[in-house]
Amino acid sequence: MSQPFYHLRPNKYVDRYLFITCLSRIERLIDLKKHRYIGFGSYLFDDFKQIHDQLNISSMISLEADPVVFRRARYNIPYKCIRVVNQTSTDFISGSKWENKNNIIWLDYTSPSEIAQQFNDIASLTNVLNCNDIIRVTFNANVSSLGKPDDQHASFTDFRFARLTERIGEYIPSEITPNSITRQQYPIVLLSCLKKLFEGLFVETSYDKRFLMPLFSTVYRDGQTMVTFTGIILDNHGEEDRIKLEFRDLEYVNFRWDSPVNINIPELTVKEMLEINKLLPGSNAKKQLEQKYSFVFNEPEKEIDSYISFYKHYPSFHRVNF
Repeated sequence: MSQPFYHLRPNKYVDRYLFITCLSRIERLIDLKKHRYIGFGSYLFDDFKQIHDQLNISSMISLEADPVVFRRARYNIPYKCIRVVNQTSTDFISGSKWENKNNIIWLDYTSPSEIAQQFNDIASLTNVLNCNDIIRVTFNANVSSLGKPDDQHASFTDFRFARLTERIGEYIPSEITPNSITRQQYPIVLLSCLKKLFEGLFVETSYDKRFLMPLFSTVYRDGQTMVTFTGIILDNHGEEDRIKLEFRDLEYVNFRWDSPVNINIPELTVKEMLEINKLLPGSNAKKQLEQKYSFVFNEPEKEIDSYISFYKHYPSFHRVNF
């Protein structure tokens, strides 16, 4: 996979920023310093560095299956508290001694062809998740990854629905039909399948009252369309109100499965960003941006609204001499 150089990937950068902000709010209610963070740090460790710096989490594991990238990752570890493990997420989930420790887990999947194994990993993970664990999952939601029929007269949606059924059929809700398998709807389809997975595995009993509370989801383009879900494990429905109250002023945390936030901002030069930001915030900003900067926004109807929502989080970088 390509590596996460976030100055070239502003949508991914904003998506990660929203996650860190969400964790910072949860920190007001739950002591996250005692949690362990598990993710895919590659050799840049951007999310690891921010989570350690801002939340003071000092137990961290980065999974890296590729032996070459694993060696590079070990060389680039920014903090002693990060342990790089040369394993796939499948092997780690099935082989680790999870015990009674709380975790923040980000399974940042990128390969759409492996979605069956990815769903199986998440299903296995539900067996070891504890109350106050936080899980975040990223899927490649590029519908063309499902392929196309050899017969040019055959239906793309029928073919792709059949392909998805082959891979994760047991998790596809009954309301999903071939007509749902479109470029616009496919991220929602994957979120619906994920919801069915969790609701089917978290069945409240007298001795196990765990359930998953959705926090927020995002859809963004990172070369290909990606969808990310974030949720928290609880065992007391009374905690839901406390959490909702804490996020009352963050619109993107909507506690829904089917309403992801769309992050669709263009790649801007420094000059473009500075001039555009002079118009923000403002009640007439959208109209002004449409009139003055149509050459910047390729999809004005989508990109302008998204930029107005997230301009304060747009990445800016400076040259540093070490």
